[in-house]
Amino acid sequence: MHRTLFDVGPFSIHLYGVMLAIAFWLGIELSCRLARRRRIDPTKIIDLGIVVLISSVVGSRLLFVATHLSDYSNDALGVFRIWEGGLSFYGGLAAAVLFGIGYIVREKLPVSEVTDIVTPQIALGISLARIGCFLNGCCFGKECNLPWAVHFPPDSQAGWTMGHAGIHPTQLYAVAANFGIFIFLRYLLKRKLPSGSIFYSFLMLYGIWRFSIDFLRYYEPNMYIAQLGGAITWTQVASLGISAVGLIKLFGLRSRNRHAT
Repeated sequence: MHRTLFDVGPFSIHLYGVMLAIAFWLGIELSCRLARRRRIDPTKIIDLGIVVLISSVVGSRLLFVATHLSDYSNDALGVFRIWEGGLSFYGGLAAAVLFGIGYIVREKLPVSEVTDIVTPQIALGISLARIGCFLNGCCFGKECNLPWAVHFPPDSQAGWTMGHAGIHPTQLYAVAANFGIFIFLRYLLKRKLPSGSIFYSFLMLYGIWRFSIDFLRYYEPNMYIAQLGGAITWTQVASLGISAVGLIKLFGLRSRNRHAT
C-alpha cells in the first residue's frame, strides 16, 4: 500500500487523488470521442464532466460526513481532507445525476443520448478510483482466511480497524467488477438500443454488484439496519433501490420500443 506518490515541500501528492484525476481525464477523453461520432459538441461534454466531477465529489463527501458525524466532532477540518478517503458513492451519484441532467437540459442537449454516452465511463472511473482506495487503505473488506487475503499496515484506515488480520481486498473486487461493467456497457453502445438503455443498465448492474459485495465489506455498526436484524446496510438498501429503478426502466423502454415497431 502506498498512500503518497511524492512530497513537494510540506505538501504531499496522494495516490488516491491521482487515481481520481486519471479517472476524470480518461472518462472525459473517451466520452468526447463518442460525442464526436454522434455529432454532439465535445466541448459541452468537457463542461458536463467538470459539473459532474465537482458535484459528485461534494455530494459523496457530504453523505459520508453525514453518516460519520462522530468522526469529525473534534476535527472539523477533517471534513475537507478527502485524500484520506471517505467518499460515499451514492451521495456522489445523486448529486452528479441531479446537476449533470440540469446542465444537459440547460444546454438543450438530448438527455438520454448524452447520459448513455457518458455512463460507461462512470463505471471505468469507479474501477480506477477503487485502485486509489486500495492504495489508500479505505473501503476495505471483512476478515477472511482466503489465500488472497491482504494485510494493511497499521497507519492505514484498514490497519487501525482490522489490525494485522487478513481481510477481503474488496477494493480490487470492485476494480475488476466495474471494469467488466464498463466493457459490457461499451458493447451495448454499439447496438441499436433505445436511448436511456445504457444508463438504466448501469443502474441495474451496479446495484446488483454493490448489494452483493457489501456482504464482504466492512462497515461501522451504525451503517447496519437494526430493524432488518442488523444483517443489511443502508447502502445495500440503496443498491436494491437503484437496481430496481434500472430494471423497471429497461422493461419500460423495451415495451415502448416494441409497441413503436
